[in-house]
Amino acid sequence: MAKLRIDPPAPAPRPRGGVRLRFGRHDRMVIDGVEYTILDHDRTSVTIARADNADATQTLSRDQVDVVRFSPGFRLDRNFYRPGVAKARMHAGVDHLSDLPQEEQADIMWKFAYCVAYIRMVEDAKKSKKKIAKDDRFAIAIKAMREKAKESGKKVGSDDVLAVIIEAIAEEIEKTETANVSQNKRKRAGRKVVVRKPPGPRCLRDWVKALVAGNMNPLALRTDHRKCGNKKARFNALEYAILYEFSLRVATPEKPDVSVVWRDMSSHIEKLNKERRDAGLPDLKTPSYTCLLDEVAKIPAFDLMAGQEGEERAKNYFRAVTTGLADVVRPLERVEIDEWTVDLHILLILTGVWNTYTDEQKARVPRVRLVLCLAICVATKCVVGMSLARKASSANAIRTLDMIVSDKQPYADAAGALTPLDIHGTPEMFVADAGTSFANLDVRARVVDLDVVFQTTVSAVPFLRGTVERVFRTTNDKFIAMFAGRTFSDVVEKGDYDSQGRANLTVDEFAEALVRYKVDHYHNHPHSGLGGEAPRAAWLRLTEEFGVDPPPDDHLRRIVFGVELHPVLDASGLRVLGVDYQSDELNAHFVAKKHVEVRARVNLMNLGAISAKIGDDWVLVEGPGELEGVTAKDWIAAWDEFQLRNAALNKLTKPLLDDTIAHLVEVGKLGRQRMNIATEPMSPKEIAHHHRRMKIGVKFVAERKRAKRAGPRDLLDGAQAVDGHDNAVARAAAPKRRAKPRVAKRRPATKRAPAKPAAAKNKSRGVHWDIPDEGGK
Repeated sequence: MAKLRIDPPAPAPRPRGGVRLRFGRHDRMVIDGVEYTILDHDRTSVTIARADNADATQTLSRDQVDVVRFSPGFRLDRNFYRPGVAKARMHAGVDHLSDLPQEEQADIMWKFAYCVAYIRMVEDAKKSKKKIAKDDRFAIAIKAMREKAKESGKKVGSDDVLAVIIEAIAEEIEKTETANVSQNKRKRAGRKVVVRKPPGPRCLRDWVKALVAGNMNPLALRTDHRKCGNKKARFNALEYAILYEFSLRVATPEKPDVSVVWRDMSSHIEKLNKERRDAGLPDLKTPSYTCLLDEVAKIPAFDLMAGQEGEERAKNYFRAVTTGLADVVRPLERVEIDEWTVDLHILLILTGVWNTYTDEQKARVPRVRLVLCLAICVATKCVVGMSLARKASSANAIRTLDMIVSDKQPYADAAGALTPLDIHGTPEMFVADAGTSFANLDVRARVVDLDVVFQTTVSAVPFLRGTVERVFRTTNDKFIAMFAGRTFSDVVEKGDYDSQGRANLTVDEFAEALVRYKVDHYHNHPHSGLGGEAPRAAWLRLTEEFGVDPPPDDHLRRIVFGVELHPVLDASGLRVLGVDYQSDELNAHFVAKKHVEVRARVNLMNLGAISAKIGDDWVLVEGPGELEGVTAKDWIAAWDEFQLRNAALNKLTKPLLDDTIAHLVEVGKLGRQRMNIATEPMSPKEIAHHHRRMKIGVKFVAERKRAKRAGPRDLLDGAQAVDGHDNAVARAAAPKRRAKPRVAKRRPATKRAPAKPAAAKNKSRGVHWDIPDEGGK
């Protein structure tokens, strides 16, 4: 038996004031769409049973009954299962008198008045004689009926006696009808009053019998006139088949007029009749124009629109409009993601370069339409991730997924947004369509690793992801419409508008404007889907109430979203992009396996550590503290800058690195590539290329405790790049390690035979053994 809604959050019982409700055994109680009958009730409880299973019973206390009575969907139909009432309901074909037209309601109540008056007069006639008032017409009629029955020896209910009663009843009902028409109105001559012809004795008795059999339910007095008429088919099977076939021609893309279809149908039937006459068969009847109109009217509206304007148009038009997923209440409980080709032509060039071009050069700059991949939280309507790319791809979807679980405040700061973008966490459910950008192994594997439920909806059915589809439309109407170069939704709407010629927005300008719009405008604007609440306000309220699942830590993010490389392990650890990463686990693995390739994953947004696969486990390998928070693009650009100064690099300090990166940002080499949703990350092939070419290792000099106690040092103090030869400054930086014999022993390794590739790879790394306090074992 289904559990009744008798527990909170149902409304609290209302005070009954000592009134005990009485239920009949023929009553029907409907709770949550399930019908129940009343088995028993007393002062403290009510016992109910399912109407379709009498053995499934449940006893409710009076307080629980009050909770159920005031819950949504509750119904109580008195005497619903009483046989007479059920019979009257079946005879009338409706459950309530108000379901009938007003004319039928008036007819039924007029009959009901005659029946009630007759029953009352008959009952009074059977009683003992009483004093009759002069103005009591009913009583006078009863007396006359009684006397006439006594003289003729007939029963009180005979036709002759009943005719007298009907006359008295008709006069009384006519007075009542006149009073109802003139109620609260001034007396005015000519006001119409409906006077009905009274029934005969036999007709009245039939009414009374039907009313009594229907347990005095007026529905039992409804006539069967609605069933009158010739219900037989006017046409034979062939004639109706032709009529049906031609009626369907209206539901075609040509949208022919019904009169034209009827003319074609008439010609077709006339042609068939000629053939039938030659064959000795009777002629077929031609349905009239009205019959064809009636047949066309029988075509469902959905089928008519689907045939004339297409199935997709009909689906969108007739789709039910609701408030969305009412059961999604927690932030990030359901995150929908989709891709949309932006209806705007963008200049494929950076802003700084565009400003230096001539008009002729600007005309040759390609115009492109970017693809926006956007993820939105259904409960709060907040945009939790978005990425721009040249074309739809799984890489764009993965980048958006990475943004969902990452801190996005740097993106807002880079765009100059005023509203914080502290919206991130791990979703509970990830919903996407079955397109190639999402329904692939790369995306699915990452979603599984994040322990997120992945749900795929049917492609080309956008309402299954209504929230993200609607935000695309809002973006197009309120944001894209502000810029020149729009492509519009179709050629009719576009007209003669030159989309490419009027394009004047560069990629980075569009990306910055999009971030500002979403963060500062959309998140703070009242949202109709939230009852007028702004998405950011809903996020703050719901996260305070429910919280969100924490985002993955840096180690898990590297495993899930990091770029995979395969550096060779040696005594210095793993060299990734010219930086050596060392740990106890790597050293133990080197002792056991010597020079082997190790799977390593790198977070391109933070080179402070990497994750290495040793055995069956991923191990965290920390790198130099100077690289904490440094991106791969920043480091590669800084490395190239150092290469311009020195043929070989081996020693850096954090102040020197920071100064170099700040210089590169200032000259504009990295400024627009740091945090931009339109800047695609480097591909694994590009990272592998830089990994191979950055063979010369770079060591970071650890700051000494005494230097910290002594105060700040000069920017270049202790940091001088060397080329592998002895250097007085380098020796002075660490006099304890410069005389180690191991350095001299390692140098001859460059002369080993080519058959030993491991030794050959160490040739370019020999310079590292000259650096004090940083060499291998």
